[in-house]
Amino acid sequence: MQTGDIRIEATDRWKSAYPGASIGLLAMRGVTNPKQHPELDTKKNAVEAELRARFADHDREALKAIPTIRAYNDYAKRFGKTYHVQLQLESIVHKGKSIPRVAALVEAMFMAEPKSQLLTAGHDLGRLDERSVYRLRAGGNRRGCCARSPARHPEERIDGLPQC
Repeated sequence: MQTGDIRIEATDRWKSAYPGASIGLLAMRGVTNPKQHPELDTKKNAVEAELRARFADHDREALKAIPTIRAYNDYAKRFGKTYHVQLQLESIVHKGKSIPRVAALVEAMFMAEPKSQLLTAGHDLGRLDERSVYRLRAGGNRRGCCARSPARHPEERIDGLPQC
């Protein structure tokens, strides 16, 4: 996969460790990242209401049975963890909590994760070295960079990303 001059490759080891796994990439340039925006707040409230209605009858076991959450939990279990998006979803649906207010781009990811149950991460394209190839790999002993989630596991890393 290539975006502009940035190349991302999945190593054979990654493909074999995570058969059927895939990534999605959205590259944006010239975006603003306001601390708050009224339309985003309105959308965030709508997403929260939609999640509460959609999952109101899902207790913890029912949420864990959702295929995407089950797959992530199977992975996280190796590290004694629960998939954090499941916990976010429980917090919104059953505890009445709101999606945190941080900054627009991060909030958009916070909204997308519980709605899709898929993990997101954000990186500043301006900080990536366009002369490098970034490789998805399994294993390793350094932590990968993820602006959203500092507790990433070494097995989830992308070689070459700036360390946070």
